[in-house]
Amino acid sequence: MTAAKPRASTIPGQRWILPLLLVTALLNLGLMIWGGWQTIWQQFRQIPIAFYPLSLLLMGLSYSLGFWRWHTYLQVLDHWLPVRSSLRIFLGSLALIASPGRAGESIKALWLRQQFGVSAARSLAGLFCERLCDLLAALLLVALGFSARLGTGFWWACLGLAIALFLILSQPQRLQAWAKRFGGRSRRRKGLERLAHLLFSARRLLQPRFLAGGLLISLLTWAIEGVVLYGCFQVLQAEINLPTAIVIRAAVGLGGVLTLLPGGLGGAEAASISLALLYGADRDQAIAATVLLRLLTLWFPIAIGWVALHRQTRTLKSLALSSLPDTDADQSPKSSH
Repeated sequence: MTAAKPRASTIPGQRWILPLLLVTALLNLGLMIWGGWQTIWQQFRQIPIAFYPLSLLLMGLSYSLGFWRWHTYLQVLDHWLPVRSSLRIFLGSLALIASPGRAGESIKALWLRQQFGVSAARSLAGLFCERLCDLLAALLLVALGFSARLGTGFWWACLGLAIALFLILSQPQRLQAWAKRFGGRSRRRKGLERLAHLLFSARRLLQPRFLAGGLLISLLTWAIEGVVLYGCFQVLQAEINLPTAIVIRAAVGLGGVLTLLPGGLGGAEAASISLALLYGADRDQAIAATVLLRLLTLWFPIAIGWVALHRQTRTLKSLALSSLPDTDADQSPKSSH
């Protein structure tokens, strides 16, 4: 008998990535046409060439911090992976960054299980803590930035919301108790039970020192991407200062997540343009800055992710082939009596 051929690695959600990117490109093209193609193009022509490599370097720094946190989380959960393999898995997941709420990055859990036998519960716990820190950091930055316009009450309300969210998520046993109150097999009960199970797996990462470290990384990454947006405003000659640019970047990211649309499609663009107009940019500058921001924070990581994704797929295929039995050695001739 011949051994079965290993199945090709499938990527969840891969079929809708290209259509989504096409829609995103058309949306950005529509924004440029709406703002006046020639005027927007003139805005881009005045941007110095050096702006692009410097911006990509800063974005690379942002993702380097994210990888360091991810790799540290795995070590805290007692999984010591080779740095190169861990980096390839982390970067490969960026190919799915446009998924709703960045849920496509959960592909990391599948790869870790296939390649290193890491339980899905633990790797998903690390991913959950990443997104939780990003959400809390964005919420705090937005609250701090908007409190000047909306009053300190807005700041305290957002701070209270962040604290309440943390207290709820740090007590999975309470979620289990709430789940039991919903009798039968309701979807709500199942959802609460799954969340409680995830939080039990993430208990070590939700300890104050690890949570504070993860939150600090999120604040730094939002700040770095805010610096990139500030650079966009500067080369477009929009009079928006650095703290405001950081707040706008955090608000755009938060808005994109809360819309639950793939890649924050539409919501991120609307938030970026509206906030840029609110803080003093004209329409052409706001549209051009939004297109640049999407290029740097969506298309750039997806491009890196696709390269790493194909390398990861080849790695998994080679591992599958190496695990097949050697049929030539097994089929030794039988001795006659």
